[in-house]
Amino acid sequence: MTQTLSPQQAAAIASGVYKLQHTTLEELAANQQDLGCEGFFQTRGAGYLKGYSGALRWKQLSGFGYVAEGEPGTPFEAHVLVATRGTLGAKTGPDWISNYNIGIQLGPSGLPVHAGFHEIWKTFSRKLLEFLDGRRPRHVHCVGHSLGGALASLNADSLTDRHVAPVSLYTFGAPRVGDGVFARSLTRRLQADSAPRVYRVYHASDPVPMIPLFPFWHMPFGRAGLQISNSISGLINADAHSMADSYIKGVGANKSWADLEGDAMAYGSEAAQVKSWLETAAQGKGSFLMGSAHLLTMISRALVWLMKQAGKLMLHAVGGALVAGATVLDQLAWGLSQGAALSKELGVHIKALISAIWAFLGRKAMQMAELTVAFLRWVLGLLYSSVRAVAQRAMAFLE
Repeated sequence: MTQTLSPQQAAAIASGVYKLQHTTLEELAANQQDLGCEGFFQTRGAGYLKGYSGALRWKQLSGFGYVAEGEPGTPFEAHVLVATRGTLGAKTGPDWISNYNIGIQLGPSGLPVHAGFHEIWKTFSRKLLEFLDGRRPRHVHCVGHSLGGALASLNADSLTDRHVAPVSLYTFGAPRVGDGVFARSLTRRLQADSAPRVYRVYHASDPVPMIPLFPFWHMPFGRAGLQISNSISGLINADAHSMADSYIKGVGANKSWADLEGDAMAYGSEAAQVKSWLETAAQGKGSFLMGSAHLLTMISRALVWLMKQAGKLMLHAVGGALVAGATVLDQLAWGLSQGAALSKELGVHIKALISAIWAFLGRKAMQMAELTVAFLRWVLGLLYSSVRAVAQRAMAFLE
């Protein structure tokens, strides 16, 4: 059986890598600061991953992580660790420009991914591959929190596509990275025995894992992530994104990955639940609380189900395919509008979804005569902007 990082080890690494944003490995060692991997991975001789974030003339070079070999004589001997950081505080404006860049590019394995995340990854990917050149690791561990989790996913995509070694992926509070085709393909490449080597830890109130919305998908595809819980309320809450106050406390001192296993909701049975929820919403029933994390989760699931019913932007009935040349909002609005035009029942469900969005935003519901592309794009734009703003505040409070 392959040796995996424990939840506590992975969390320490995901937190410690933030120290490298404006500090080199040598400076960190001179100041006797650690990265959270000491004792099982070697920081001496590690590769420093520097990259650019931002766009156009506003770009910034900073440290995004490191790649290190396992300590001899430990269970991680001949393994390799790749750790990447997330957006750190309100001062990292260029990082946020990258987060806002929700265009589509073909990622490391040639599949559709978030353009902003991919642009950052490309600036340090060569250094990563140079470090691995000539090495034959038994296993690679890709770790990251927030934006760092997205970059860890792209690292895993590249290394599995190149068949460098078996890869395990560990993310905390990470956003979605690619479309359904990407998520399904990478999940399959990370497969080990009966389960993928994907350890996606999230908090139900953390806004960052909620972005971008459909048609981006989380991994492992078709499986639930590992949900932690603590005293943070059921409303979307920036505090839930903190490594120190949320995720490190959430994994505890002794919990195993098995302890963190959530109640996976099978995608095949989810359709009935979403349809029932939409029917309840159409009747004006149910509890729709402004800013509710559960409500946003149901809105996201309903978007997936409705787009599947519309059948316009889906591949093989599962997973959304992103189309180059059009924005995500344009594609969603067009797909929903087409679905409403083709099916009166579907139109009723879409109107129920919009009512739920109004409730989430705390806005008064309005009459909907026609579900035009322009109207649907406006509503979805309001939703996306609201969630993104909360996610930005969450990242701005990181230390």
